Amino acid sequence: MNRHFNIKNLIIGALIGAAMVGCQPQQPKFLHPRGNAQSKYIAEQTRIEYPDECVPSLDDVRNALSPLTLDNPDPKEEWLLTLDEVRQMALENSKVLRQLSGVNFGANGVSGTPTLLLASPNAAMTVWDPAIIESNPTAGVQAALSAFDAVWSSTASWQHADVARNYDNTYQATVGTHTDSGTFQTTLSKTVATGGNVYASTGFGYDESDASSRLWRSDWTSYVEAGFTQPLFRGSGVEFNRIAGPNGTMGNSNGVVIARINTDVALVDFEMGVRGTLQDIEETYWNLYYAYRNLNAAASGYEAALHQWRNVEAQSRLGRPQGDAQNLAQAEKNYQSFKVSAQEAQNNLYKTEQLLRYMIGIAPTDGRLIKPVDEPTVARVKYVWEEIVAEGLARAPELRKQKWIVKKRELELIAQRNYLKPQVDLEGLYRFHGLDHDLINSGRIGSKNLKHGAYGSMTSGDYQNWGLGITSSITLGFRREMAAVRNAELALARERAILQEQELELVHNLSDSYRDVERNYRLIEDYLGVLRAARKQYRAVEASFDLNKTTLYEVLRAQQELADAETRYYRTVIDYNLSIVNLNYRKGSLLEYNGVTLAEGPWPNKAYFDAWRRARERDAGKYVNYAFTSPQVISRGAYPQIQGTDPTVASSSAYTVPTPDVSQQNVLPTYEPNGSGGYQGVGIPEILQQ
Repeated sequence: MNRHFNIKNLIIGALIGAAMVGCQPQQPKFLHPRGNAQSKYIAEQTRIEYPDECVPSLDDVRNALSPLTLDNPDPKEEWLLTLDEVRQMALENSKVLRQLSGVNFGANGVSGTPTLLLASPNAAMTVWDPAIIESNPTAGVQAALSAFDAVWSSTASWQHADVARNYDNTYQATVGTHTDSGTFQTTLSKTVATGGNVYASTGFGYDESDASSRLWRSDWTSYVEAGFTQPLFRGSGVEFNRIAGPNGTMGNSNGVVIARINTDVALVDFEMGVRGTLQDIEETYWNLYYAYRNLNAAASGYEAALHQWRNVEAQSRLGRPQGDAQNLAQAEKNYQSFKVSAQEAQNNLYKTEQLLRYMIGIAPTDGRLIKPVDEPTVARVKYVWEEIVAEGLARAPELRKQKWIVKKRELELIAQRNYLKPQVDLEGLYRFHGLDHDLINSGRIGSKNLKHGAYGSMTSGDYQNWGLGITSSITLGFRREMAAVRNAELALARERAILQEQELELVHNLSDSYRDVERNYRLIEDYLGVLRAARKQYRAVEASFDLNKTTLYEVLRAQQELADAETRYYRTVIDYNLSIVNLNYRKGSLLEYNGVTLAEGPWPNKAYFDAWRRARERDAGKYVNYAFTSPQVISRGAYPQIQGTDPTVASSSAYTVPTPDVSQQNVLPTYEPNGSGGYQGVGIPEILQQ
C-alpha cells in the first residue's frame, strides 16, 4: 500500500514540476560541461569555404602581361590583322560567346567593360546550349521518343506460410495449414504511335498445400498471353501523340514535335548569339581603327602645337612682335591642350585594343599591339527598300523564333481540343494456360495420363481464354477541359499578336538603319569638304602669321579646327561602316555578310556506325500506315543560311563573301598603311615621349 502511495506521489510531483516549468525549451544537463561548444559550432557553420573543384585556367589567363598604359607604352611588336582573321580567331575561341554588354563606343572614346559572364553566367550563350536542350532527359527529343520504347519487366516471388487453426474450440498450435507458393512473370510491352499499348506476357506459378481437398499436394501453372489497349477518342491518333505524347496531361504537352520545336528555338537563340558576337567583333575592329586615326589627328595637332610653341619662343628671344608674352602663353596653353588630347587618345587606343583581344579570346596583353589592316569602305552602298523589307521578314531570326512559338501554340491547341472527347478504350487479350503436377514433365499418377507438365498442358491448346471489351468514362460539364482549350486559344492569340508587332517593329528598325546608311554617307561627303577647307584655312592662316598679318590666336584656332575636322571625318566613316553592319544585323543577313554558316560538328565514329545500322534497319523494315490521322506539316524544311543556294549542300568551305552593289565613284580619300605599319608617318606611341 505504501509502495503504491509513493509511486502516486511521485507521479503527481512530476506533473506539478512540468506545469511549473511550462513550455519553455530546456537545455539538457551534462556531467562535464566545457562551456565553449556554441562558439565552435557557430564558427564552423558561418565560415566561408572554398569548393573542392579545380578547373585549369587558360594559358592566356596565366601568361597575361602587364597592361599597356601611358607609363608602359612600348609593345614588343605590332600585330597586323585583317577583319577576316579577327573573325576566324574569335569564332575558333568562342565556346562561350562573348558580348560587349556594358561597353559604349563614341567619338570621345570607349567606356565600360564587359561584365556579362561575371555578373550573369547563366545568361551566357555557349556552343553546348542547343545540345543541352536536345538531350534534356525530361523534355528533349530523345526523352519524348522514349515514351514509345518497349519495356521488359519481370517479377519473381516466393512465399511460405504455416497457419495455425482452432479445432473443437481448442487452440492447437501444432495443427494448421502449411503452404508454399511462388510466381514468376515476364512481360514485354510497348506504346504505339496511335496511343495504344500492346503487350505479351508469360509466366508460371507453384503452389503446395496440405489441404485435404486438393488432388495433388503441389502443382504448377503456366500461361502465355497477348493483349492490347487502344483509345478510340481521347488520346487516340498519331497527331495527338506526336504533340502531347502518350504521357502528356491536360495543359502539359511533351510530345516529339514539341520537343523538336524547343530544339529549333534553341538553335535560333544560338544563331542570334553568334550574330551578336560578330556584330561586336566588327564594331570593336572599326573602333580600333578609329582609335588609331584619332590618335593620328591628336598626334599631328600635338606636333604642330609643339612646333608653334618653339617658333614663338624663338621669336620671343629675337624680340620680335610675334613672340610677345601673350602669344607665348597662348602657344604653351595650346601645346598642353593637345598633349592632353593625345594622351587620352593613346589611352583610348589601348583600351579599345584590349576589348578586341577580349572578343578574340586571347590575353589582354602579350607584348603585341593589334593594328587593323583593312580600310573601311567609303564607297556608296545602295539598297532597295522593298528588298530589304522582304529579306528582313523572311530572314530575321527573331521572327523565325516567334513563328516556331506560334507553331507550338497551334499544336498545343490541337492537343487540348482532344481532351474534349470522351475516354473510350478498346481492350482485348488472348491467353493459353496449363496445369500439372510438374512444370515440364510428368508421368502418370493413378489412372490419369498427364500432359508432360504444365507447359505441355498449356501448349496442347485445351485451355484457352480470350476477352474483348470497351471501357469508357466522360466528365459531365467539361469545365476543366474547356478552360484548357480557352487557355490554349488565348496563348495562341497572344503569340500571333506578338509576331505581328515584331514585324512592325522590325520594319521601323530597318527604316532607321536604312536612313542611317544614307545619312552617314552624306556626312562623309560633307565632313570631307570640311576637312579640306580646314587644311586650306590652316595653311593660309599660318602663312599670314609668318608675315605678321594675323594673330597667333587665329593660328591656334585654325589648328584646333583642323584636328577636330579630321576626327569628325573618320568618326563618320566608321559610323557609315557600322550602319551597314547594323542593317545586315536587322535584316538577318549578318552571318552571310561575314561568310559564316552554322552546322553540327562531327560525330564520334560510334555515332556514324549506329546511324548506319539504324538506316539499314529502317530500309529493311516494312512501312506501316496507321491511317488514323494525318499529322500536319510542322516544318518547311532546312533554312537556307546562304540565300539562293540549296540548304542541303551549303557549306562555309565553298562560300565566297558576297559584295554589295556599290558605285565605283570613290571620290573620298583612302589612307593605306605604310610599310612600317604606321598611318601617315605617325609613330605610335613614341609621339608622347618627346
